[in-house]
Amino acid sequence: MANLIFFDINGTIIKRDDRTDIPYQKAINTFLKVEDGMNGVNTSARSDKDVFIEVLGKYNQNFTNEKWDDFLKVYEEQLETFKFTDVWRENADAKSIISKLSKTNHKLALITGELSLGARYKLEKIGVWKYFPIGGFGEDGLKRFDIAETALNKTKKLYDCNFENIFIIGDTILDIKTARHLGAKVISIATGSNTKEELVAEKPDYIINEFAEIEHLFL
Repeated sequence: MANLIFFDINGTIIKRDDRTDIPYQKAINTFLKVEDGMNGVNTSARSDKDVFIEVLGKYNQNFTNEKWDDFLKVYEEQLETFKFTDVWRENADAKSIISKLSKTNHKLALITGELSLGARYKLEKIGVWKYFPIGGFGEDGLKRFDIAETALNKTKKLYDCNFENIFIIGDTILDIKTARHLGAKVISIATGSNTKEELVAEKPDYIINEFAEIEHLFL
């Protein structure tokens, strides 16, 4: 019987560092006509819209759907500008494991605070977008649990089958909490926002430094 395997993006599939969010940061600066608009804002494991709302608050502005729609146009322009640069790079051996899993009966999906727009640019850059037919994205909910619930409902509808196990692979403590919220097993990769010690303290089912360490679970 197949497993359902959810992947996070930043810090999991995509390397997380000071370059990862440059297009979003530049979009914020351009939209608000400011410099360093993201200064002091933690983006880890959050939806893009949630981050946008916080940044607006910093500048004493209220969120409106019109502002959000206008910002998305600016953001897409920045994504297009950076799509051939090195702002998005493979994290660890993510591409290898995803490619191998795509040739099995296991079903792949995403749970991310990224908008599907940004997710597509990032994952197309490293050549793995084609392996994820479904997912929960930043437009599916403001908070991670809402996104995860939507992702699970979408995948069940798409695949219309029972899964032996559901796994969530991510780099943060919130990924662990999300897995528990869904009743899923969790694989924590110590390459992102939280240290290995912080992740170990939350007692994930598996903790890894690279994806080759879990190939025996699925291949």
